[in-house]
Amino acid sequence: MLSEAQRAALRSTAGKNLEFDMPLAPKTSMKVGGPAAAYAEISSIVNLAATLSLAQQLSIPWAIIGFGSNLLVRDEGYPGLVVRLVGDFTKVVINGTRVRAGAATPIVSLCREAALAGLSGAEALVGIPGTIGGAVRMNAGTDVEIGDIIKRVEVLVAGEPLQTFTTPEFSYRRSSLDQRAVVTAAELELTPGDPAALQAELKRRIARRNATQPLELPNSGSMFRNPRGNHAGRLIEAAGCKGWEVGGAQVSEKHANFIVNRGGATCADVLALAARVREAVKEKSGVQLELEVHVLS
Repeated sequence: MLSEAQRAALRSTAGKNLEFDMPLAPKTSMKVGGPAAAYAEISSIVNLAATLSLAQQLSIPWAIIGFGSNLLVRDEGYPGLVVRLVGDFTKVVINGTRVRAGAATPIVSLCREAALAGLSGAEALVGIPGTIGGAVRMNAGTDVEIGDIIKRVEVLVAGEPLQTFTTPEFSYRRSSLDQRAVVTAAELELTPGDPAALQAELKRRIARRNATQPLELPNSGSMFRNPRGNHAGRLIEAAGCKGWEVGGAQVSEKHANFIVNRGGATCADVLALAARVREAVKEKSGVQLELEVHVLS
């Protein structure tokens, strides 16, 4: 619980876009979880720097969320400040083959703007349902990872007043970014291409995603990372887990590496089902699956 003094200090810094005891379930794609003690939508780097510095000074835990598409919030909620970036953080600027995208830019929007500008290299990312900031932090990707096309990343380190620039090291579903570093924008290096062909490729990839993923039900994307040389979905299906349920959570019949909320699921349901799946896969194939979703707690 935040003290009255902490609430007053946050209110004076974060301004009118601050709410207390804000339900987070509607702000995640899985639609589960409890409230944040404080929630703010921040539109400028100046306000972000001031708010995170204050949180550091007052020992208030904080977290940044995008669309909540790769996120589970525990049922008891989050005891600190949750920030969603908006405004200036959604801008895309194209200069030649360089594209600068704010951290809150939806990946699908980045891909579409690049295609319209005749820039190739990002189209493979169009099916990822998150924002640039989250994608950079976890090196999101399909047959191409975002780290493959990153030129540099703009970050703000909590407690420091100015943005800095870095080029992280990337590996499968990971980056070397410090946990205190908030991605504020990323600059991508793309290559010239044919706008019509690129837009057609986007449509093809989106259609394939719609046909193979359970987008009709709330979910948090791929639940587990793919083990080296294998696919989590294939291992889960081989272990006979498709259709398994715990409470309102179910292993999707459409794609085994998705857990869906069939209605009324809790975060505890989702995590209990994920644990059952991991145990079954370990017993069947000897592979220990690793969660890809982030659990906010």
